[in-house]
Amino acid sequence: MSKDKYVCTIYIKAEPDRVWEALTTAEFTRRYFHATDIQSDWKPGSAVTYLNQDGSTAVEGKVLTAEPFKKLSFTWHVHYNELAKKEKASKVTFLFEQVEDSTKLTLIHEDFPEKSVVYPQISNGWMAILSNLKTLLETDSVMAVS
Repeated sequence: MSKDKYVCTIYIKAEPDRVWEALTTAEFTRRYFHATDIQSDWKPGSAVTYLNQDGSTAVEGKVLTAEPFKKLSFTWHVHYNELAKKEKASKVTFLFEQVEDSTKLTLIHEDFPEKSVVYPQISNGWMAILSNLKTLLETDSVMAVS
């Protein structure tokens, strides 16, 4: 097992329920998350799928934990890259903490295999995605980067 772990914390001027909605509904993810539509019923054991606009799967996984407005965790198996597609799934966790009128959102992406091809890609990817999420929720617009 690799020791690689990516952790990022951001503060978003939005209530935790709004941040949860933005992370778990396609109406939001298509605007800030590489134009993908997320699909899941968010019950532990259920599938999570990020679909590209052409209907192909970008990422899939299984819900591990879904505690609305507190914690969301699921496995992460990449389909957009053939080398990455061969790797076992890693794990993504979002932790929500209300701080006055804002949300402290912590992302933890971990459990990568040794010599992962996904791990080097995620630091820039997650930072752009989370920055766009923050911008969307605070301004109702997104940046050119996604």
